[in-house]
Amino acid sequence: MRIKQLQLKNFRNYQHAAIELHPVLNIFVGNNAQGKTNLLEAMYILAMSKSYRTGRETELIYHDETAAHVHGRVERNADIDLRVIVQQDSPKKLFVNQKATTANHFVGKLNVVLFTPDSMQLIKGSPSERRRFLDIQICQTDALYRNNLLKFQRVLRQRNQLLKDAPYNAGLLNQLPIWDGQLADLADRVMQRRRAVVDQLSILAADIHKHITGGVEELSISYAPFGMDLKQWDRIGDAGSFGRYMLAQMKKERPQEVSRGYTITGPHRDDLFFSVNGQDAKTYASQGQQRTAVLSCKLAEMELIYQETGEYPVVLLDDVMSELDKSRREFLVELLNKKAQTVITTTHLGSFTQDILADAAVFRIDAGKIG
Repeated sequence: MRIKQLQLKNFRNYQHAAIELHPVLNIFVGNNAQGKTNLLEAMYILAMSKSYRTGRETELIYHDETAAHVHGRVERNADIDLRVIVQQDSPKKLFVNQKATTANHFVGKLNVVLFTPDSMQLIKGSPSERRRFLDIQICQTDALYRNNLLKFQRVLRQRNQLLKDAPYNAGLLNQLPIWDGQLADLADRVMQRRRAVVDQLSILAADIHKHITGGVEELSISYAPFGMDLKQWDRIGDAGSFGRYMLAQMKKERPQEVSRGYTITGPHRDDLFFSVNGQDAKTYASQGQQRTAVLSCKLAEMELIYQETGEYPVVLLDDVMSELDKSRREFLVELLNKKAQTVITTTHLGSFTQDILADAAVFRIDAGKIG
């Protein structure tokens, strides 16, 4: 798959912009704060229906305008027309082939893998960063998972509200078993899928990591459900009975949950565990080792999407080439050129060989203008 065309109107610092993208390699070059990242953000929005940079979508609208428009034409088996309109005073609008749709049906029409300097938070950051990475990965290709995750989040919010209100209305506790059963069933579905994907991702990432490091380092990624050691999860997961385990935990933890006002156990508190040569990457890996581990994970994400869909996603690299040494830059570009459409932002072209530049479309970005 690839993005053929991108059009922007009143988006970030672009009043009007239109660009025809190269099918393989696109490089946006310019000084900082000129709008390079805004272009990648727009492409990401076409994939996920929302920004990865802000939760305040009105920030996407240019100055005093009333709406921002992001429009793209995507080539898959057939061309797909995608449009997102973010409005100042009205809900966001999503369109697929000129027909209004919901986010649940919009997501998945375009798949992307995003790698930015903030991607280091995949190892350095909190569990919520790693859950977000995993959910984005799965939601792009699995509509059933998207539905189950949305249902789980909705039931979790309702159960948490009941727990908060219970100290003031003891009768509400009689309703908990109903919510417990729904939550446990949805949690089981979410966690089983997460576990299967992490198992696949770990195999792919380990192989890529071994290639990048010349076999001197070994990367492992493990699914770490909250409140359970990995051996315990293996026993429960293999039996497919996490729902029953969670029901027992909710019953056991009920006094604490009522006191705290929230659900203690469940996939909303899951984590991923990264290890390099058997040691916790967050604690013991060097900055360079962490960067290589994240790169391996992102490339594994690309391969996993290919396995799921039969097409490579569009790869978005925001100002990361300068973060990699020469050998890793060349490995990355060579690998991507053979497989995926890639869009790279950079402040200079010094990170690229003449051979790479000869086969790329280079766009100069200056104050919201594309040249």
